[in-house]
Amino acid sequence: MRKKIVASYIALTILLTMIFALIMTNSVNDLMTLQFKERFVNEALLVKDIYIKAYALDPNLDFEKFVEGINFDSKTRVTIIDKVGVVLADTLEDPKNMNNHLNRDEISQVIKKGEVGISIRYSNTVKTDFLYVAVPVQIGDNFWIIRVSQQLVALQQLNRQIINVGLLLMLGVAAIALLMSIVISKRITDPIDSLTKAANEIADGDYGRKIYITGNDQISTLTKAFNKMSKSLGASLEELKQRNLELEAILNSMINGIIAIDQNNNIILINKFCFEILDLPQDYVVENESMYKIIRNEEIAGLVEQAMTEGVSQTRELPYVHLDKVLRIYVNPILSSSREIMGSIVVIQDITQIRKLEQMRSDFVSNVSHELKTPLTSIRGFVDTLKSGAINQPDQALRFLDIIDIESDRLYRLINDILVLSEIESMHQEPEQSEVELGDIVQEVFNILQQKADEKSLCLIAKVDGPFKMVANRDRIKQMFINLVDNAIKYTEQGEITIELQRRDGWTLCIVKDTGIGFSEKHKERLFERFYRADKGRSRNQGGTGLGLSIVKHIVILYKGKISVESTPGVGSTFEILLPNSQNK
Repeated sequence: MRKKIVASYIALTILLTMIFALIMTNSVNDLMTLQFKERFVNEALLVKDIYIKAYALDPNLDFEKFVEGINFDSKTRVTIIDKVGVVLADTLEDPKNMNNHLNRDEISQVIKKGEVGISIRYSNTVKTDFLYVAVPVQIGDNFWIIRVSQQLVALQQLNRQIINVGLLLMLGVAAIALLMSIVISKRITDPIDSLTKAANEIADGDYGRKIYITGNDQISTLTKAFNKMSKSLGASLEELKQRNLELEAILNSMINGIIAIDQNNNIILINKFCFEILDLPQDYVVENESMYKIIRNEEIAGLVEQAMTEGVSQTRELPYVHLDKVLRIYVNPILSSSREIMGSIVVIQDITQIRKLEQMRSDFVSNVSHELKTPLTSIRGFVDTLKSGAINQPDQALRFLDIIDIESDRLYRLINDILVLSEIESMHQEPEQSEVELGDIVQEVFNILQQKADEKSLCLIAKVDGPFKMVANRDRIKQMFINLVDNAIKYTEQGEITIELQRRDGWTLCIVKDTGIGFSEKHKERLFERFYRADKGRSRNQGGTGLGLSIVKHIVILYKGKISVESTPGVGSTFEILLPNSQNK
């Protein structure tokens, strides 16, 4: 500010001095020009009188000798011109080389008005400004124009002197103005600098900053008001900061996405969970930008617009195709105390898993009902047959009792698998764990299932090179391998089933491979679902419950592992399971 005051003083002083110098220059220039014009008019009239007398004595007057004879001043130029503008004589130039002068201002004035003509213009001949005065000469029927002219050298010199004096005056006044402005600006700007410094400190967070300036002027009053404002601002901002922290904590602790939108559909607030629901990067800047940047659904946009225009709340469940999710949307208008719509609040709840779980529960109940109903129907049917008299036929009764036994065993295994699956799903961590050797477990599994494999002439091969240890429940891991091998035996008619263990960067890779019928790619995504069978008829005929691979998957998940499967129809299937070894655990 001090620089501006100093610069303003100097600029004002220079401007006023320039105006003064310009006025003086113009005034003196006008005065001198007037004097020159009066002098030249007199000279022109004097030449006119001399010309009239000389012509009276000699009508055949030689114009060139005449102008040379009256050249009373070496700087004065005399020209004689006829009534059509032809130059007859000139003291500086050969008339033959000079243009017609009829269009010259001073000549035009004489011809039109018949009186003295005066003009000032730049001469291309001698490259300087000239003052021209022309007077008419009428002798009988003869008409001439006598023009006298001279360079305005004296006037130009005077102007330069005035300009030089003006520049010196400007420099002197500017120096005085500079000193005065520095002193005055210092007295004005020092308190303002203190206020500015304090304002910057407040902007940086030092809300308790105070200024001490004595006096009774406006700046002192401003200082007192500033100190009061600083104290009040500090208290208000501290309270606001606390409330913002509380609001942010509340919003970020919510399991739903929250978006606040203003009247222009720009986002003014958004919580972190909304980024997760809409699958946005955490550093994605969306505040003060249009809601359409993140909400890419016409139906949601329509709900917001309806809330903004009609002031009504809306609730809707809809699929969000961009993310393959199901969202429940709550939209409520933001109303002021005067019931004016100020914006809207959008609450987004991701219910994808809820809907999936509901569907899974529905499917599970349906499948369990069906799986339980099948053996029970068979058992009840044969029991009714036995009651109807078949019990008295030993061979027939024995066959029916064998079927009842098979169906009861199937029912038992189904209920047992359901209980096992329910137990595993409810666990977050295996309660009973110890270090187990996977190679030994594989061998135990082969011993258990060897007879079943021999019945189909299948070969069981174990490729275990060295110890493979992990911390787990031995029975749980054993059950996992039994389910995989048993499943492989069911769907393999000839060839072999192989279990291979490999080390993979702190993990153990378990590969279970068979040479069975395999399955097509369309079954891959649903293979681990409860009661899902790639070949339903074959599985039921072999007494499968449809829960074996689902139990395997949940055991792998329980130990933070990974499972994948690849299969080619008619070639076989390969299951790969990654389990943490003892060191990784």
